Amino acid sequence: MRKIYLIGVVLLSLIGLSHAEIPQPRVLLLTAQDNGMEPQDTFTCSGTIHGYLTFPQKVIGKHMLESIWTGPKGVIVQHARNEVNYPSPGRQTTDVWLRFTPEGLLWNPLSVQDAGDADRAVYDGSWKIQVLWDGRTLTQSHFQVHCL
Repeated sequence: MRKIYLIGVVLLSLIGLSHAEIPQPRVLLLTAQDNGMEPQDTFTCSGTIHGYLTFPQKVIGKHMLESIWTGPKGVIVQHARNEVNYPSPGRQTTDVWLRFTPEGLLWNPLSVQDAGDADRAVYDGSWKIQVLWDGRTLTQSHFQVHCL
C-alpha cells in the first residue's frame, strides 16, 4: 500500500512539474518595439506603445476589441473600438496601440497630442490600459510614461 501511495505522489509531482515547465503566454505584452517580444512597463511619450494580446485558444468570427488608455490624471486619453473578424481557422493573437504624435508633424486625432507641447506634463506618470473583448474586460495593465 505504501508503495502505491509513493508512486501516486511521484506521478502527481511529475504532472505538476510538467505543467510548471510549460511557459504560459502573457495575455497582454506592452512594448515600444514594433513586433517586440520584450515586455516593458516604462515608456517615453513619443512613438508608439504596442499592446500584443494572446488568447488562450484561437478565436473565430466577428468580435469587438476595445482598448481604453487612461492617463495619470484618471482621464481617458484614448478609447479605441475596433470590430475584428477572424475567419477559420482563427487567430490566437491581436494588437492594440497608443501612438504619440512626433514633434513637428500634424496632429492626428487618433493619436495623443504632440508630447512636446504644454500637455506633455499631463502624460507623465502612471497609466492604465483596459482591454475589452465583446464588452467584457479581457485584461488590464499599469505602466509608466516619462516625458520630462
